[in-house]
Amino acid sequence: MSEKSKVYGGIIVDVAEEGLSHVQKVLAGIDGGWQKAVGSALTRAAASGKTAAKGAVSEEYVISQSDFLSETRNMNHFTRSGDGGVEVVFGFAGNVIPLMRFDTRVSSDGTVSTRVKRNSTQRVLEHAFRTQMGAHTGIYERIGVDRFPVRELYGPATPQMMYSNEDVMDEVEEKMTETYEKRIDHEIMRILNGYGR
Repeated sequence: MSEKSKVYGGIIVDVAEEGLSHVQKVLAGIDGGWQKAVGSALTRAAASGKTAAKGAVSEEYVISQSDFLSETRNMNHFTRSGDGGVEVVFGFAGNVIPLMRFDTRVSSDGTVSTRVKRNSTQRVLEHAFRTQMGAHTGIYERIGVDRFPVRELYGPATPQMMYSNEDVMDEVEEKMTETYEKRIDHEIMRILNGYGR
């Protein structure tokens, strides 16, 4: 139940050196060609990884699959490794999610109780209350003894949900690798045929 922040989770995609060299050689005559091909294949891989993760995450956390998808963004970029090679860093980013979006209840007397994980029980938040700030309704608590300031309470970000479960990450990595390998030849042909330039 942290304050609002953005969370990143990254992994280094295992694009075999010989595979990357092949893409670079085939598209050597096209400015930025290999980066576009690899980037497009990774975008597809990202989407498949996110789809693989949504079911597993929603089984563990009290969050809908649609909320998971809408709160998770893909990120990938190329970096130079120490030996002069290229690493493809791929991952997910997302903000922490308002506590209201989880299993949060407010009783008739204003008592707030919440549950973020499915295998946990409802927990009463002694000093929390629900209120509307502008167009947004959330769960807040006071900072100190005065009425203001207040801060909104949040659950984890989607990358935290994914990266906290090794089984989920194994499934995501496997699906991403499989999708990347299926897509890269298609993306090479698109670039060679003049698409995506």
